[in-house]
Amino acid sequence: MKSMLASMAVVLTSCSAPAAAADFPKTGSAEYDTYYVDNTLAKIDSGAGTGGIVDTTGITRNVKGEGPFNDMSVRCLYHWNSVGETLHLNGSCVETDKDGDNVFTTFDDKNHYLMGGTGKYKGITGTVPYTVVELHEAVGGRSAVIVNHKATWEIK
Repeated sequence: MKSMLASMAVVLTSCSAPAAAADFPKTGSAEYDTYYVDNTLAKIDSGAGTGGIVDTTGITRNVKGEGPFNDMSVRCLYHWNSVGETLHLNGSCVETDKDGDNVFTTFDDKNHYLMGGTGKYKGITGTVPYTVVELHEAVGGRSAVIVNHKATWEIK
C-alpha cells in the first residue's frame, strides 16, 4: 500500500510540473522581497576609498504570498566600492525556483536586469528597480538586508 501511494505521488508530481511551467506569464509584473545575508570575501582600503567582493545568499517572497518570483533561492556575487559618501554596486545573481528553473540577473546601483533563464524563464528579459533596507549584523560579522524588487518582464 505504501509503495502504491509513493508511486501515485511521483506520478502526480511529475504531471503537475509541465502545467506549472506553462502557467508562468510571458509578460507581467510582480513585487517581491529578497532576504539576503552577505558574506564579504575580500576587502581593500586605500584610505581614499574602499572596495569589496561579496557572496550573498537569500530567498525571495512575492509580497502577495504567491505568484511569480515567490519562494526562490538566490545566490549573488558582487563588487562594491565606496569613495567619500558615494557607494557603487555591480554584480550578478542566479534565482532558482522549486522546479529547478533559474533566472540570471545582473545589477548595478539602481536596477536588477533579467538577462535570461532556463525552463519556464528561457528568454526572460526585464528591468527590476530595487530598494534596500539594512536589517542587522548576522552571525560571523555578516550583514542581513531586505531588498524590495518591482519587476516587469517579457519572455520572447
